[in-house]
Amino acid sequence: MITSPYVKPVTRLSSQDGAGEASPVIGPVSFTVDLEDHAPWASGPGRVVGLAMQLLDFFSETGTMATFFILDEVTRRAPGLVREIAARGHEIASHGYHHVRLERLDPAGFIPGMVAARARLEDLCGLAVGGFRAPFFSLAPETKWAVEGLLAAGFAYSSSVIPGPAWIGGWPGAPCQAFRWPGGLLELPVPVVGVAGRLLPVLGGMYLRAIPRRDLRRLWRRLTPAQTLWTYCHPYDIERGRITPIRGLGWGASLMLALNRGAMLPRWRELAAAAAPPLGRRAETLAAAPFPG
Repeated sequence: MITSPYVKPVTRLSSQDGAGEASPVIGPVSFTVDLEDHAPWASGPGRVVGLAMQLLDFFSETGTMATFFILDEVTRRAPGLVREIAARGHEIASHGYHHVRLERLDPAGFIPGMVAARARLEDLCGLAVGGFRAPFFSLAPETKWAVEGLLAAGFAYSSSVIPGPAWIGGWPGAPCQAFRWPGGLLELPVPVVGVAGRLLPVLGGMYLRAIPRRDLRRLWRRLTPAQTLWTYCHPYDIERGRITPIRGLGWGASLMLALNRGAMLPRWRELAAAAAPPLGRRAETLAAAPFPG
């Protein structure tokens, strides 16, 4: 089994900022958006902007504050959208400078690419950007070089590890709870539940949409209190009536990711009844917890 060079916290870090409060579903959950354009920009940025505005309206309706992990391509092509997200009080974070798995990037170009992407976001929102999420949650044993690059680029936390075997990769042996990388970068792994020898991120994406609601609620109850709970979606998760190939994936995977898109916002509305603060605020609290060494 592959293990990760992580540092465990001295005390268990609870994902429940309001521990002990009754919830109709599970403990408090942070909302996150991976803001990328999943199809070519042939018609300009209007498509992804429109979907992002739908998500912003949902957050306004539910009184929820979210973390937007924004791809540099979106930052450059739709700067007004970044300003609008920040103006509504949501956290701005980075989804990288190129939407490919980390192992497909040149490690030598990672630091300058991330420095530039972070600087563009900060120039637009006027706030420090501390969070990063790797495309396809691709921080894994073969891409652990990215941790030093993120630290060098000025990031405080990452949300990029699937802590076990998953259909899009994963890091077997990585902990499911928040942990700190050598050098101080905080990692908030994808919340997962074990099913048939695999770990499923049942709070987000295709899993949140495609699993029947009754089964989903049963799986949610198996999430452990030690996990920092968060949910995620992409613009395509709420796009209905249109199926296009998703960049970086083939038609087969793209069709799978089109399943039951109409369920995304209703299920998010259910989770919003127990919404937690954006990931950046929770990372600040977790980073202050005692860690060894």
